[in-house]
Amino acid sequence: MDLHIVERYQVGSNSIRQYVEKKVGVLSRYFDRITRMDVVLETEGAVNRVQIMARLVNKKVIKAVAETNDMLTSLDEAVDKMQRQLVQFKEKLRVVRKAGDPEVEPRPAVKRLAVEEVEDYVRKPISVEEAVEELEGSGREFLVFFDRETEEPAVLYKKRGGGYGLIKPRR
Repeated sequence: MDLHIVERYQVGSNSIRQYVEKKVGVLSRYFDRITRMDVVLETEGAVNRVQIMARLVNKKVIKAVAETNDMLTSLDEAVDKMQRQLVQFKEKLRVVRKAGDPEVEPRPAVKRLAVEEVEDYVRKPISVEEAVEELEGSGREFLVFFDRETEEPAVLYKKRGGGYGLIKPRR
């Protein structure tokens, strides 16, 4: 997890940065797929504001903001809010996966089909009648050939109820 701290106030203290790193580092226990955390520390008059943005692996962004009179109290409140949101999000993912939502489940590996080349098709253009004779002589279920009239490839196949079907490409 990358941690980026931005301080927008006059006096920067190293002890505050260390405290931020300590408190925000704990959040990875609640959700382990956080890619980046942005922490913004601001002071406007007497109000101290802490904004935490967590970027998760699935491009989800969770934001927590807290304002008090003390910077450390604001940080504690923002971390608590972030912790609750991370727990809720993790629980939501768990429930969705348990329910079997197809968007969240990993896709099963696609089986590779073994394709075996058996025979070449008739390359010279022939008529449909000649293709029927060729199909009867071969004993196969279909025949790929070039139609003499159109010079286009075509497929002749045997129908289950008897007879033949012809498939011609369409443009």
